[in-house]
Formats: sequence, structure tokens, C-alpha cells
Amino acid sequence: MRNTVVMSVLVVGLLACADAPPRPPPPGFCPERPAAEVPGRPGQVPLRVRSPERLDAWRARVGLARTSSSEVPERLEAWRAQTGLSSVAPSAQAGVDLAGRSWWATPCLVGTPGLEVATPRVAVTESGRAMAVWAENDGLNEALWASEYTPTTGWSPARKVDLFRELPDDELRVRQPQVVADGEGRVLLMWLQSEGSTATQLWSTRHVPGEGWSKADRVLAHPLGDATHLELARDAAGGFTVIWTQFDGDTFSENVWTTRGSPSTGWESARRIDTPAPGFSLEPRVSVSSDGHVVVGWDRFDEFEGIPGVWFSRWTPSEGWSAAERMSPPGVDGFYAEPVAGPGGTALALWSGLGAVEVELWARRFVPGSGWSTPERLEEVLGSSGAAQATPERDGRTLVVWPRARDGVTRLSSRPFDFTRGFHPREDVAQPPKGLIAMDPRVVTVSPWESLAVWTQEVEGGRRIAASRYVLGRGWGPATWLDTEPSARTGSARVAVGAQGGAVATWLHGGEVPGVGLSVFQ
Repeated sequence: MRNTVVMSVLVVGLLACADAPPRPPPPGFCPERPAAEVPGRPGQVPLRVRSPERLDAWRARVGLARTSSSEVPERLEAWRAQTGLSSVAPSAQAGVDLAGRSWWATPCLVGTPGLEVATPRVAVTESGRAMAVWAENDGLNEALWASEYTPTTGWSPARKVDLFRELPDDELRVRQPQVVADGEGRVLLMWLQSEGSTATQLWSTRHVPGEGWSKADRVLAHPLGDATHLELARDAAGGFTVIWTQFDGDTFSENVWTTRGSPSTGWESARRIDTPAPGFSLEPRVSVSSDGHVVVGWDRFDEFEGIPGVWFSRWTPSEGWSAAERMSPPGVDGFYAEPVAGPGGTALALWSGLGAVEVELWARRFVPGSGWSTPERLEEVLGSSGAAQATPERDGRTLVVWPRARDGVTRLSSRPFDFTRGFHPREDVAQPPKGLIAMDPRVVTVSPWESLAVWTQEVEGGRRIAASRYVLGRGWGPATWLDTEPSARTGSARVAVGAQGGAVATWLHGGEVPGVGLSVFQ
């Protein structure tokens, strides 16, 4: 994000192009959806938009599955309500740009009408091609579907990904697909799969342009437990880092495991990287820097202490994995760990913590030779701040975005971070009017001076998917709708970017005919 004369000229040119209204897609750009199906199991809900997976898992593990509000700590419950992480009455829609002045293409909808669609994900290659994947449930079995985007022709018709079946007569379950593109246009797809009562295992397949998907195969030849959550990341050298949690039935604990490698070179032996103390590690997050360093963060409920805390581990090419280190202070609830790997082995740890009055957003920096800094609170204004998301490091920088709730209004705030100079001042994102609730932001960097954020926005009649663009020196632009209509079942927005700046957003569309929404950054 260099603030030079040359870049300022480029930014002016980009802004001029970006403010033009989107053009309707050419014929064939959006694929024709398959015929509607009726779920095989009576009473199946056509679309289920799950509340944030990390929060649900944490609630279940620490006994906070709600039957009444009295079961949840009051400060946490208040923050959930303010940030949209629990049932919130929709507010009046106003103020967000509805004129269509957008830099996003008109969305396409994919997915089989009538079936449950879940967990859409997307990856973008250097050439601007993209692969979107999602899960569908026909009431009997779950399947993975995919659609490929080519800049010159648009999205291909959706097709099922061939899955290996050992027990074809048993119920098939696939969860949490992860998709990552490499520098040669290939795409690695990984997911969790189980049949009947068998343990959930890690599976993968690879898509090669012109050849299609390879035969599905297990990631681990000898599974070690029942996998519960999966994360996948790729470094610039072409290696992949796989992070997952798995449940140990002998000790009744859930732990963080990892392997590194690739389908072509093979995978290293799996190893556990979290603390050996009894407890449950939940929803690990992985970040890879531009020079190949890795940081993983996770929430862990300590059975001895009785509260959750956030833990981090670092990987460097010379030293491998570091011992797990706790970032949140002892005796203080810590959750929503967000790691950012920086150049040269530096790192940034972000997390939410229960303060004396509000939920607070905290950070610590790691510098090789000096260690971790003291905790730093990122938001000093009164109100609850947390559940931060950050862009992968690029040119020594990242952009942190989080929901900030105050006086019943939840907006998005951001702070750029330089791994050399530290945090820059806070900048608010596309301020919606009072009464609207922004939640679950996702953010990526598309150039050294430009970033994109997408999120779910409460509006009258349900929820919609919004986006805003950040430009160095200009701040955030107006919010723009990516979808076409409000629905209580809309959500789970994600965005991915390629090495040359091409970006694609995807989300669960809960309109009259639910499905998966796809929009390409122009």
C-alpha cells in the first residue's frame, strides 16, 4: 500500500472505472440451474443457514447451548445480540447505496432448487479463473458440487464432484469444503467425509484445467480420530498447510492437528500442535505469509480453569512448529482467535475477550528474537468490539476488520497494520444508518493499495450481502449490495482473491428460490 505519485494516478484510474454501473452479464455467463428436486426425507428444510460455526461449536463445548437467556453470561449474550450473533429483529432498511453503482458483476445463482445448500467456498487462480464449491443435501446423502468461472465465458454448469464410497448403502455426510488454487491454475479441494457411523476423515481431490477432477483420496492413510473442523492454506512455494481438530474418544478431548505437503509430493506425518492440558480446542484458523511462514490460532476451553482462552503456534522453515502459547490472560475469557503470519517470521495475534463491561478486541505482535509483545487493545471507544477478520499479509501489511456495537447499532471498523510500524488509526467501513446490524465480515487485499470487504447486513425483511472497497489514502467507499433481495436465510458470505487481483464473492442466497450466490469483482 505505498502512497506514491504513481500509485495515486493508478488509484484515480481505478476509481473512475469502479464507479461505473455494472453491466448485465452476456448470454451464457450464468449457468442454467438444474431442475428442482424434492428432498428424500420428509420435512427437510430446503435451505438451512447455520449460525457462525465457531460460535456454535464453542457454545456446545462449554455448555452454552441455549434454552434460555439465563444460561449465557450476560455480557456475552448482550454482545451477541448487538453484533447479530443471535436472533435480532430486522431493522429498517435505509442508507446503503441501492442505485447500482457497483464494481461487482450482477450475481449468478447456482445450486439445485429445493435442496439444502451449505458452506459455499471459492478460490481464484492467477489467471482470474475461479472454482466455486458447495455442499447439497437431498435428504438422504450429502454431495459436493462445483462450478468453474472463466473470464471470457462465465460460470460453467454445476456438476457433482465424484466421491469415494466404501459403504454405499449408508448415509453419506460431507462437511466444510476448503478450496485453494495454485500458481498453475490447479485447484485443491479438501473436505470432511463420513459414512454411516464411521469416523469423519479428511479427503481431497485436485482439479487440473482440461482434465477435470482427480480420483478422491484420503489425506491421512491412517486416520487418528474423528475430525471436526478443517482449514487449508497454500504458500507461495506451492506447499499446503492443513489444520484440523479431531475428537479423542479415549480422553474425551478435542485437539488441533496439522500436516504439510501436497498431493504430488505427499503429506508429512500428522502431529498435534496445541497444549497438552485437558480440554477442547475449537475452530482453528491458519494464516500464511507472503514468504511462507505460518501462524495458527484457536480457541480452547480449559477443563481446569473452566473458561475459554486463545492459543497460537507458529511454523518457520528453519525451526518447524513452535510450542503452543496462550495469548489471552489467565482468568479472562478469550475467543475468536485470528492469526496473521508476517514476513520474516513476524506474526500478529488477534482475539476477543470479555472485559469488565464490554467485549474487547485485543492484539499481540511477535518479532523473532524479541518474542510476543504485551496485549494491546485495538478499540478505545465505548462499545463491544470483536470477532476480527484480517487479510493475509501482503507487502508487509494487513487490514483488520471487526464489528463494533454501540448504543444498539453495529458497524464495521478497521485498522491497517504494518508489520514494521504497527497499527494505523481506526477507519469505519461504509457506515450504515442507525438500526442496521453488520455481521460476519470477510476481507481480502486485491492490490497493494486496495482491499475488499463483504459481510451480512440486517435489513427490513431479513438479511442481505453487502460489500465495500478500501483504497489507501481515500478510506472506505459506499456499501453496495451484492445480492438481489432480502431474506432471513441469507448469509455466510466469503470472498477470495487471486495473485493478479481477480476476486469472487460467494454466499448463501435465501430468496424465493434459495441457492448459492456468486459475484465477480470487475
